[in-house]
Amino acid sequence: MERFSKRQRDILTAISDSGTPITGNVLSLMLGISLRLVQSEIASINRILPIVHSSNKGYRIEPDIWKSLTLHIPETAADDNISHSILKKLIFSTSPYQIDEFAESLFISRSTLEKHLKSFPDILSRFHLHLGRENTYIQINGSELDKRRLIKSLLFDEINPAFNSIDNLSTYFPEMDVEKIKSILANSIHKYNYFVDSTYYNNILINVIIALYRVRSDNYIDASPDSQIRQDSDEYKIAKEIYEQYANHCHIKPEDNDIIALSSILEGQIKPIDSNGADMISQDILPEQFISDINDILRNIFNYYMLDIDYSDYLYNFALHIDGMIKRAKNTQSVENEILNTIKRNCPFIYDVSVSVAQRIHKKFHVDIADSEIGFISIHLGYLIEAACNTDDKVSVLLLCDSYHHIYETLEKKLKENFSDMINILAFRDTDAKAVINTSSDLIITTKPLNTIGRKNLVISPFYTMMDHINITNAINDCAKEKKRAHYNKLLSSLFDENLFFKQDGFNGKEEVIRFLGHKIIEFGLANEGFTESVLQRERLSSTCFFDTFAIPHAINMDAKRTMFCVLTSRKGILWDEHCIHIVLMIAVQQNDRKKFMELYNGVVRTLGDPKKVQKLVLADNLIDFVSQFIN
Repeated sequence: MERFSKRQRDILTAISDSGTPITGNVLSLMLGISLRLVQSEIASINRILPIVHSSNKGYRIEPDIWKSLTLHIPETAADDNISHSILKKLIFSTSPYQIDEFAESLFISRSTLEKHLKSFPDILSRFHLHLGRENTYIQINGSELDKRRLIKSLLFDEINPAFNSIDNLSTYFPEMDVEKIKSILANSIHKYNYFVDSTYYNNILINVIIALYRVRSDNYIDASPDSQIRQDSDEYKIAKEIYEQYANHCHIKPEDNDIIALSSILEGQIKPIDSNGADMISQDILPEQFISDINDILRNIFNYYMLDIDYSDYLYNFALHIDGMIKRAKNTQSVENEILNTIKRNCPFIYDVSVSVAQRIHKKFHVDIADSEIGFISIHLGYLIEAACNTDDKVSVLLLCDSYHHIYETLEKKLKENFSDMINILAFRDTDAKAVINTSSDLIITTKPLNTIGRKNLVISPFYTMMDHINITNAINDCAKEKKRAHYNKLLSSLFDENLFFKQDGFNGKEEVIRFLGHKIIEFGLANEGFTESVLQRERLSSTCFFDTFAIPHAINMDAKRTMFCVLTSRKGILWDEHCIHIVLMIAVQQNDRKKFMELYNGVVRTLGDPKKVQKLVLADNLIDFVSQFIN
């Protein structure tokens, strides 16, 4: 269920619990969100997994997919919703709540309210806030800056900035003219010859709206923010301009601390406009030494993973992104990345390379890099890594056709035009039909029926019609999938050992599991002492848990004596961060297999992304059964 946001899980649970088709209007009332947001989230859910069906009677869930979606479905979704609502009301309130009146306004008993309040200290402490009580009144206490950070976190829990649900901000701030604020933001930034990358726009807008809302409610920042922003910086001037323009519409008197706080949000998220006047990145604004440092990091990481990549034309733009990221990190300004889980799920190796880059940046510049920022690094590096890795996956196609009236030449030309990046072509005229017997290929495309045993062949017309193109596309894709599957299964089959397969419950969290499996790998002779600590170090950088179901912990330093998996399955489940997972595949990687690691890592995530397969693997009684289920 990790692939879905909290609100998406709530929607799925509500539809499933209804038992019969449920309308969008009913879901809207149940969950306290707009009908438009319900429809948007269901569309997002089905893009990830086609599980929700719609009809004129309402929404229903595909029962088989729902049953296999996870082995552990939390039963506290309703409680989470109530807690979220309570917290939101408390932080948005301008005065303390009388506890009995507060419970009545929420349609819950005082005892139920007290139960939810007990869970708040841990949540609030993450923002350096606490729940204050005086007689029968309660409120959230702490610095104004920390309260704004909590408000932003609560909003991002509810809205999905990637799919236009940011338009619903007016429902959270009904007295604020969101369109006017958008205009003020754009005018202020462009006045000083800057622009906002679309990636950061929603993040900046939400922060600006929160800042203006709090100042409008007479909630000013009372302590100087921990920032190195100078009053002569462009960020400070833009922040001051935003407040001054808004003051023309609403009586506010922002203090210097408020301007500095907003300046810190802008730093690292706005970019100078090119001298040509377009929204382009201005060149020559980074020190040569900084660019050289980033170059060293990329070169070392790519060499470590045995990736032959020419990134010279790309270096400056990447360095500029890292410069902004470092500024955001120093100002403790996180930028939400709505496709982070998609990247981790679909491109785990690219994400892992990005984790290594983030680790080097952390060591060099002494800043902590958030998961969301690692996701942005993945976006920047992904295209380069993909281009470098797609080399040996082409399908070999043997073209056998008549040479009459240029049929041979025409078909060969069409195949090269449409599939040059997917196939290698071996072409024969039908007079050379005997050569087919001695020629190896994944697929034979012919204009005449051909009697071949154990050879995939496709008969097409001499005219290369639209239907021919569709059939050829499907045949090539099928061959490519089969080729990858066979290669991957051959690769996997040698990486398991019965002495490294465990079925066990009763572990207290992921560190205990990592230490247990790490010890087994060292004991087996696969790695030296220090392996376990390297795995724990990698895990601290970013969780290796996927889909709330399994984890693939591995060491930062790939220096094992041999590449192998150590497997643990648990029917009861293991608490891995906030998730209950059932399979752990710790992988030890030998130095010469660093490039192979990409294929293994991606393959395992794709395989275990199927909930039905996970269920079968957890129920496997022995290693032979486990491997058989895994590769088939």
